Amino acid sequence: MIDRLTCLLCPLGCELEVETAGGRLEVRGHQCDKGLDFASEEILRPKRNLAASIPVAGTDGRTTAVRLSGRVPREMIFPVLAEIAKLRPAIPVRRGDVLIRDVLGTGVDVIATRTVV
Repeated sequence: MIDRLTCLLCPLGCELEVETAGGRLEVRGHQCDKGLDFASEEILRPKRNLAASIPVAGTDGRTTAVRLSGRVPREMIFPVLAEIAKLRPAIPVRRGDVLIRDVLGTGVDVIATRTVV
């Protein structure tokens, strides 16, 4: 089976061909090792980063943006978003505050990216 991917790890945006056969992975089209790593991870264990906005309790509807400290397995995106949606931090919320540590056992934290006081 051959998959075609565009590498997202550097500005080159290499067009990759990834062939999987007999438990082996063959990557073509990468101009650096980042492309090789990207293709391997994307095929074998894809991960994603995400960001969201959540309401801050005790305000007139203000929100803060949140991000993850790292990437989570692709199949965990919606469960992680569901956990984030439950958040209603109280003021003050400071940029860099960890709002959820190790969300759903992923080893990744949910972090506020905007101060609301």
